[in-house]
Amino acid sequence: MPAPIDGRLRDAIAAARERSLAVARDWADDAAVRAVTARFADVTTLAEGEAAACALVQDAGWVGAILAPWIERLRDDPLLEPPFKSQRDALRTGMVLAETAAASVTMAVIDHLAPAARVMPDTVVVGGRVSWTRYLRGGEARLWRWRADAIDDGWHGAIAAPARPLAVQPLADGAVVRLDGRTDAMLLVEPVGPIVSVTITLRHGAAPFMREYDRAGGGLVRVATLDDAAARSTMLLTLLRELGQADEEVFDALSRDPAFFVRWDAMREWLACDARAALPRLRAMTDDPHPDVRSAAQAMLPVVEARMGAAWHG
Repeated sequence: MPAPIDGRLRDAIAAARERSLAVARDWADDAAVRAVTARFADVTTLAEGEAAACALVQDAGWVGAILAPWIERLRDDPLLEPPFKSQRDALRTGMVLAETAAASVTMAVIDHLAPAARVMPDTVVVGGRVSWTRYLRGGEARLWRWRADAIDDGWHGAIAAPARPLAVQPLADGAVVRLDGRTDAMLLVEPVGPIVSVTITLRHGAAPFMREYDRAGGGLVRVATLDDAAARSTMLLTLLRELGQADEEVFDALSRDPAFFVRWDAMREWLACDARAALPRLRAMTDDPHPDVRSAAQAMLPVVEARMGAAWHG
């Protein structure tokens, strides 16, 4: 059983938390951060964002300008918490250095000694956004790429072609890599040293979905939306169903949402709440413009009608 925290240490942690909150309030005005975010202040297109991102990663001296003051502070005050959003998993430690409406700037360190660095994942992710990365340290890793089909108005999971592997490349220190996450996925394989990178991910021109493909066979495994509003709508639908609030107007409106998956989520939750009220709209959705919604509605309609008929008969 671990020993309890010493009272003096507990007080020191509490005091450090106050200091951390104070410096975090000033973080948005940090000159080095403002210099980076200013690059994206007037960006309104993907092309403009790529030009700004490319210029930044070609000369990454600004990374040191952002981090150096915090390294000095942590030397003097190791309990201080820097104001970076951070996350850690079995392989990677990452943090957000800056964020704007047009781009996010992140830094990551991959531990080449972690067991996860020796295990190839079963899937690869086509993330949906364009990014530019400067590998301050490449760890002598190899960069594997895959390419999936582009998403257009007629794309849906049933016709998705397998992702196909591309040429493998060595990853040198200082390498700059552009990843078109609308079509491409990548993995860093077998590093012999730590990998340190800074990445600028652009929000303009994103694909509507993030896609995950089987690494070995290339088949589509799953799809997730990158549309925050659509994601909130689907959560609202689930909440309404869980609360037993069968709001016919809300379900009907969302069953006409521009996002096809929101339309079907609305119908599925509506059926769970009040199948009788949802039935007319379900019939109409058998002619939905999206093939996935059409096929789902056509498959569900006879099931619902049979159940409704049995209920009415009873």
